[in-house]
Parts: sequence; C-alpha cells; structure tokens
Amino acid sequence: MAPASSSRLRRSFVLVASGSLVAALAACGGDGGGGSGSDTLVIGYSAGISGGAAEYGLNVQNGLKMAVDDLNAEGVEIDGKKYTLKLESLDDQYQPSTTGTNAQRLVQKDGAKIVFVPHAGGIKAAQELNTTRDKFLIGAYSSDPDILAAKNPLTVMIPPSFTSYIDPFIDKLDTKGKGKLGLLTTSSEFGQEWTKAATKTWKEKGGQVQANNNIDYGSVSDFAGPVSKTLAGKPDVILVGGPSQPTALIIEEARKQGYKGAFMVIDQAKFEEMEEFTDPKNLNNSVGIAPITEFDGTEDFISRYKKKFSSDKPVNADIALNYQSLPVFVEAMKEAGTVDDPQAIRDAMPDAVGKVDDKFKVAFAPDSVSAGGHFVSHGLKAAYRNDKGEYETFAIDQPKE
Repeated sequence: MAPASSSRLRRSFVLVASGSLVAALAACGGDGGGGSGSDTLVIGYSAGISGGAAEYGLNVQNGLKMAVDDLNAEGVEIDGKKYTLKLESLDDQYQPSTTGTNAQRLVQKDGAKIVFVPHAGGIKAAQELNTTRDKFLIGAYSSDPDILAAKNPLTVMIPPSFTSYIDPFIDKLDTKGKGKLGLLTTSSEFGQEWTKAATKTWKEKGGQVQANNNIDYGSVSDFAGPVSKTLAGKPDVILVGGPSQPTALIIEEARKQGYKGAFMVIDQAKFEEMEEFTDPKNLNNSVGIAPITEFDGTEDFISRYKKKFSSDKPVNADIALNYQSLPVFVEAMKEAGTVDDPQAIRDAMPDAVGKVDDKFKVAFAPDSVSAGGHFVSHGLKAAYRNDKGEYETFAIDQPKE
C-alpha cells in the first residue's frame, strides 16, 4: 500500500484576530463529530435538503449519516492511520448549477475526495468537474442510465438503472404491453427519460401510447385536469411517478375519477411512503420497486434507524442503499491504501465490495462493481401490489454494462 502523505490530511482552520489563516484548510462544520487521536476524513454531500422535495434529500442524508456513525463506532484505519469520518452537507435545492458549485466547495475547501449526489442533473454537472484539476469520486444516487453512458472514470452509480425495471414491469401487468399506456410522470429530466424508455418498450411489445401529460410534481397541486385528460383516452395502464407524496395523490385522483386499471410506478416513488398519503387500497393493481420490508433481515436496520432519528416515517430504499454504499467506498480506501487518490480508490472497488462486513448490508446490497462503475446486486426485487393489498415480489436482473 502507498505510504500516508501529509498533504492529504486537512485539519480544522482557525482565523486569528488579524484574519490570517494559521492552520491548514480542512474539514469543518457538517454532520458527525471528530475524535481525539484521529484525522478527519470528509465525505461530501450535495442535495436538495430544503424546498418541495426535501424529504428525499434528507432520507439520503440520513442514510449516509447513519453509515458514518456506524463506521466511526467500528473504527476506520487506512494504511496504518486512524480516521474519523465526517459528513459535510450542502443544500443545492436540486439545481444542477448549484450542485457544481457545492462540489467544488466540498473538494477545495473541505478536502472531500468523495461527493455523494442524489439527483441526475446534479450528478451530470459534477461529472463535468471531477476529472479536471481537483479530482474527486462521485457517489451517484440516481437510476438514470445516462450517468453510466457518460463513461466518467470517477463516477460510481449506486442504484440499479431504471432500464432494469421496464421489461419486468410491463410483463407483470395483465396487458403484457398490448393495451393503451397513459403518461403521467413528473416532468423532470428524470421523469422524461423514464417516459421515453418505457414508451419505446411498450410500443415494441405491440401496445399503444397516449399523449404525454407529464406534469411538474413540485409546482402543480391540482391534478384533476391532467388526470382527466389522461383518462379520456381509456388507458389500460398509467405510467406515473415522481416524489412519493404527489405520486400518491395523482393515483388517488385517478381512482376518484373512476380509473380501475393498473399503474406502473417509476422507481423514484416508494410504495411504503405512498401508503402514508392515500388510502393504501388506491395503490392496488400497481407495480413498482419492492418495499425494503419485503427483503429478509431488514427489521433490525429499520428499528435502529427509527430509534436513531426518532422517526415514525417509513424507511425506504433511498435510506438503505446509501447506508450500505458508503462502507464500500471506505473499504476501497483501505484496499488502495489512500484517502486522497480518487482513481486508486475507484480501481480498488471491485476487490473491496466483497470485503464489506455483512452488518452493513440491508437490501439488494452490491455483489460486484461493473467495469463501468455500477453497483450490481443479484438480490434485486420489484413488487406487484395485488387487489388484496399484498406485495407479490419478483426478481429483477441487472444488465451488464
């Protein structure tokens, strides 16, 4: 392993009365505490943690916070040196330009060599920066396949690509893709990419696709009009999804207007969260990603999370997948023998992923890392919620990149 370099160690800075900088620029502020006898290792995070979709950003943040605390409790030693992990979080309100600014600040000011970003636009903005002078790894939490298509050597994509779900979702529904598909997803870039891919597959399977009635889930509160327009075409299946709360309300509105068909729910929305915002019966005859309660051995993680954050809210995949991803990055640092060489850390990931302690694995934990930098799990499942309100899970295969 490479010897530890003093240049990699950034310590807390102190401004004296004259305003001069008397200590090295370092990890500062943020979440989680330092510890005596160890150096601070900053993990960066840029997301929308305020505003209309803040719940999602906070879920991801909490998953990372919990991982930081559990790893620190275990002890982090890399190349013979002890470190205390620290999560440094900045709000970008889902504005990609702000994500880029935040990433630069986290790297240049706070010394982060890994920055987690949980939205496609922000990830793409960070990819324009992370292989230049200030190199850093991106922990990319978005299922948009364009993230991998960019072939950025310092990006690691955490969740399965949404393309993994489309064929199995369609095949699970009664129409088998030969009926009419209505379109009501979020109008975000992510929603449009999902819509484009799903409609292509639907047509290839012999089905018809109606006009695109995608709407801005963040700014529109009266869904009656778009839902009515969609139902006028008498769809057999409606593609729907965005943040969980508005997704649930759109499904509720469709049921109120008499729709009895199926819903195909994009992976941004989570069943366990949607159940909180509508009568769960409205979600029957829908297909989406499986709640983590449908995976064996998740009870302890859910219990620990709720106790730690004094939360009664559902624990979902956004929390679990980010919790279990950070230990892979840390294990890769151990394998590479460095905390400040992003390429060496990235190159060590295929070996590191199999050495992460099982206690950090929650639901469809990664078994390997593809050549393109994608976590791959053989335990991935989706779910169909039947007319009895029961979840019928089925396996999902991740394609090789």
